[in-house]
Amino acid sequence: MGHTRLGQVPKTRKWNELVEQIAGAGPTGDVANAAVHVAAIAARTLDAAQTGLDRAVDDPGVRYTFYLLTQVALASRSSDWEAALSKHGIHLTSDSNVFDFTAEVQDAIDRHIRSNPSRATDLSEIAQQAAGEAITSLAGTRTVSLFRGSGAELQNAVRSLSTKKGFGELGQRFFGRFVARFLNFYLSRVTAAALGSARLPDLGAIAEFNDALRSHCDQSARIVRDFCGDWYSKTEYQKGIDLENTSGFLAVALKKLRSELEQQKATL
Repeated sequence: MGHTRLGQVPKTRKWNELVEQIAGAGPTGDVANAAVHVAAIAARTLDAAQTGLDRAVDDPGVRYTFYLLTQVALASRSSDWEAALSKHGIHLTSDSNVFDFTAEVQDAIDRHIRSNPSRATDLSEIAQQAAGEAITSLAGTRTVSLFRGSGAELQNAVRSLSTKKGFGELGQRFFGRFVARFLNFYLSRVTAAALGSARLPDLGAIAEFNDALRSHCDQSARIVRDFCGDWYSKTEYQKGIDLENTSGFLAVALKKLRSELEQQKATL
């Protein structure tokens, strides 16, 4: 995975302005205040990387990843959730922990994508990583330890994400981390060029900026939290969740999140 690139950085005024915005001295010249500019930076990056994000809607790996999140949530309600998960290539034991579970989910995504090499894109890898972060960060807080525990404790933790509210939280975290990683795919080239500037003097400063961007995207994804929960609950009750209707939902959710980031730029 990860060999098909999303595209070269466009040599346009947008990117020059973006570099200036990240690297400029600003009011204090301190990266700690960079969060003030993150909304505008994120929206401008979306402008420059529009084609790549539009492709995410039709990317088979991205679609399957979100579909699999719905399926692991639903499997947690089963009396034999290990059997339910095995249908999707996720194999657990009675003493599996959150770390084991996350690794199995990501392996299942890998196998699905490898079954058709043309599906292996960086967008797929970004979605896979975002799903892993979403599961670990939410299920991990509901267990004693990421690396210890029982299968029953793990199932209970994931079951808490299978409700309308719980899946809303899972969807928000997934989309927030997906967009943050997507933007960082592009921004990493820009921040590298700005390294050594007043605002980004060293690698620690870039890490701090990246943390601010991730936080901003997590918060921006609040716009899709209730949407995720409502869709999940209603669709499962009315007709069941499948890859086709999940893909349709994914397209609308990404559009909502993109619009939210663009509106934030307009208010600055």
